[in-house]
Amino acid sequence: MEPFDDALEKSAISEIDTALKRLNKGWTIAKRSLKEWDFKTSAQSLEGLADELDKLGDRWEEQEIILRDAIEIDQKFVQSDDYAAAIEEVLKTSGIPVRGEFPNYEFPPFKLTFNREQGYVRLSVGRRSQQTKAFAPEQLGAWVAGQYRKVIESKFDATRFCKELLSAYELLNTLTLKQDSVAWGHSIPLKDIYRLLTLKQAAKQDYPEALFVFDLARLKEQSQIQYDQYQFDLEPSRNPASSFLLVNSQGQESRVSTLAIHLMD
Repeated sequence: MEPFDDALEKSAISEIDTALKRLNKGWTIAKRSLKEWDFKTSAQSLEGLADELDKLGDRWEEQEIILRDAIEIDQKFVQSDDYAAAIEEVLKTSGIPVRGEFPNYEFPPFKLTFNREQGYVRLSVGRRSQQTKAFAPEQLGAWVAGQYRKVIESKFDATRFCKELLSAYELLNTLTLKQDSVAWGHSIPLKDIYRLLTLKQAAKQDYPEALFVFDLARLKEQSQIQYDQYQFDLEPSRNPASSFLLVNSQGQESRVSTLAIHLMD
């Protein structure tokens, strides 16, 4: 099934556009002549407007039928399996490493959800989300790709991120082991580190877990994670409940659950 996009629809839109342009031009002239008390031009412009409105009225019913037919056919396409294939093709062509299947897709740190019944598409990062009512694949794909690039092309400040991880690690390390000094190399759950970094509700809203995981993935792509005299180890796990799923820029997946920081000699 293909979306409705033929010469008949384009002709109807073009004809209505032309009629509305003539009406707008005539109404502009009429308003100016009325304000200027240009009686002759006022009378002529009003007569011209009446003629244009009559012509549009005579043709409108036929053009409306064409446009409503186009809407119905496009809606049927959106409800079909072909629509999902078209969306996935557009997203992949845009360079988005999309995973999942219609109506729910993921490409870290985003989730893309289609709600055909309610007539919207939602793009979310954690609890933050945006919606659009536009379902056309090309337009939708351009919107999603634009939002995606804003995040993945943003500068990643690894030094700042490591400072934040180090600060949280030191505090949780001493609290967990109930001692005054840090036990370097001791593993601390990353989920606990994220909770500490976002203790305030406002912080959690500004820095949702999905973005934290995305930053971990970008950090992990470095061959050696070092800051100052510290070595960072993101330790793997097979337990989904206690770990974060990281997806790197090549689409490769790995699970990490804890962070160990070592003091280098």
